[in-house]
Amino acid sequence: MIMIIDKNFSPIMEQVFAGRGFSIDEAEALTHSMIDGTLSDVRIAAVLTGFRFLPISEDVIIRILNTIQEKNKIIKDHNLNHIVDCAGTGGDRLTTLNILTTASIVAAGAGANVAKFTGVSVSNKSASSDVFQMLNLSPVQSVEQAYENIKDFKIAFLSSKTFYPTLKHLMDIRKTLGFKTIIDLLFPLANPVPLTGQFIGVYHKDCLPLLINCLKKLNKTRGMIAHGEDGLDEISVCSASYISKLENGKITHEVIKPSDFGIQNHQIKDLLGKDIEYNSRVLIDVLKNQAHPAVMDAVAMNTAATLWCAELCQDLKDGLKLARKAIQSGKALHVFEKWKSISQQ
Repeated sequence: MIMIIDKNFSPIMEQVFAGRGFSIDEAEALTHSMIDGTLSDVRIAAVLTGFRFLPISEDVIIRILNTIQEKNKIIKDHNLNHIVDCAGTGGDRLTTLNILTTASIVAAGAGANVAKFTGVSVSNKSASSDVFQMLNLSPVQSVEQAYENIKDFKIAFLSSKTFYPTLKHLMDIRKTLGFKTIIDLLFPLANPVPLTGQFIGVYHKDCLPLLINCLKKLNKTRGMIAHGEDGLDEISVCSASYISKLENGKITHEVIKPSDFGIQNHQIKDLLGKDIEYNSRVLIDVLKNQAHPAVMDAVAMNTAATLWCAELCQDLKDGLKLARKAIQSGKALHVFEKWKSISQQ
């Protein structure tokens, strides 16, 4: 039974201001109220702000996630194995290129089944969906179509606008607020396709234990959460990176450096993005093995993490070799061209 939120709203927010977090049931009730229009925009903004300043458990995150997916009729079964995604929470405010977007295509070129779920841009100047659409890659309209795309050319593009129409208003409010909220943590977990493995980059290292425990409770076989010491919400090639890994129910934590993989420390300025047109051109340059070395290394490292989550390699060093081979052999570019051809049809 769903709790009823007091229309005056004040009691539950008073407890937030007093420093007491939401219970699981309260979080579910608030989510329903935000989605079904019970709460005004001002009160939704207050809820999102309240979540920001409270400790959040993985149980609360998963309950909110389940509530959103049930409300949007997300189906959780399929007949394909080892489907993965790689995504960032955004919120690092570094306006870098779409590294994980590019990594998703390279991972498909290396043999991974990729369901690339995209939301709206938070920190980049263009979201994955913006870049895909600039490149004439069409989003699927159903989970069934996603499976067909994955069978045909290893990757599918799923847009939050299609699968979570009730959240558009929340996302607009989140964007207006301009700061990180619980939505940033939820969206990478909300892929409409059930995943067996997942790589997520986060905007702060404090998010690592929370999200890796979410992946464990969501029964992922392999999962990896990463944060660059320089602030990037991905594995950085400009600094050390904090990593949390899930494998067969066991969680481990480590710190890795570019030099561990024979990569020099690059400068963040070489990873900065611009507008959608520029970011899209760089994506193509990567697939043609013609981008700046910093970008090539960044894409390869984050592809390696995705391939590890897809159980296609035993460690990141092996994954790095597979990623580079997928680019140098032209397989990643072939996947992209086949995908684009079918999208245009």
